Amino acid sequence: MESEKLSIPVFRDEERTAVVAAAKKQLVYLDSNIWIHIAEQDQEVVEQCRRAVRTCNTLFPVSDPAVAEVIDQPNSLQRSRVATLMDELSEGVSFRFARDIQMLEADQAHNILLGNAEVSIGRELVLCWVVERLGRVALEFPPNWNREDAKNFTELVAQQSQLRSVKWLVDHLPDDEMRVRHAKSLCDYVQKMAATIAKSVPHFQGLVKDKDKRRKRLLLEERVWVVKNVLAPRATRNLLKVVGPDRIMNVIAAIAEQVGEGNEQRLEQIMRAIPCLDLQCHIMAERTSNHTRRVRGQDYYDVEHAIVGAAYADVFVTSDRHLYDLLTRRCKVPIARGCQVLLGVGGLRTVLNYVAS
Repeated sequence: MESEKLSIPVFRDEERTAVVAAAKKQLVYLDSNIWIHIAEQDQEVVEQCRRAVRTCNTLFPVSDPAVAEVIDQPNSLQRSRVATLMDELSEGVSFRFARDIQMLEADQAHNILLGNAEVSIGRELVLCWVVERLGRVALEFPPNWNREDAKNFTELVAQQSQLRSVKWLVDHLPDDEMRVRHAKSLCDYVQKMAATIAKSVPHFQGLVKDKDKRRKRLLLEERVWVVKNVLAPRATRNLLKVVGPDRIMNVIAAIAEQVGEGNEQRLEQIMRAIPCLDLQCHIMAERTSNHTRRVRGQDYYDVEHAIVGAAYADVFVTSDRHLYDLLTRRCKVPIARGCQVLLGVGGLRTVLNYVAS
């Protein structure tokens, strides 16, 4: 029988003290247009950002959509300038991929489904180093490697600055190939989203004409979908690990009898614990209610920025007026999370002046 390969995580949880420290700082999330604008056109704001990082316990973490949009820029000098600034202001810290954050939320939310107290995940769990933004990274060694040697080698790799650098990725990833891949993904997104919205039009037209009631109904439907298709399967999987397949149905029946089948109050309680998922519900409900608006590829990145930045940062700065309007007027998730949503470079200047004072 062939021996199994040895797999060791590059960044072990007990060694993530720098990420834990980053989670305690004031986190300012910038969408890609803001990054590009200040890197290319506003050195005064850049200097303010640098001072905030040096003296005001502030950090500007990046994310996968932020990195992807840098790679998508066709101008190599612009890519280099933006990536360098990202490294400087983020200090190599990134938010995890939105889907991974949502799965963390789902794992925590199952406690509420079981009738336990409301919980939420700490920011140290949603932050990581740049290289980990799409998932945890591990090194695999041949079976003949000594475990201690493999561990020591992995620790050396973990110290390399390249793993915390957007600039290194921009310089070494196959940019042309990545841009083609991203373009295809965005095209697929547009087609799927347009089809989903078109399919929902008859249902939308059959709802009440009152805009507020209609939005609430659409939001409720999105939230119920998340509970049934994301949270419940995740809770069942977690229960399976504990009680096994033979007892799972009896346990689920006992839980339902104890805590009930759920109501609107329970749903609100669950949603407070899963802000990334709930923000996605709000945005999807908004897109459905505005079905005449043309779906754009950029929408994908805008949504990915919002559902992470406006849920887990202290400040979210966006250049998208429609998104700003949604997050400040029709959606309470950011304010409930203590996140200030600001518009454009002007909004960024406002928060930097406040921090400096």
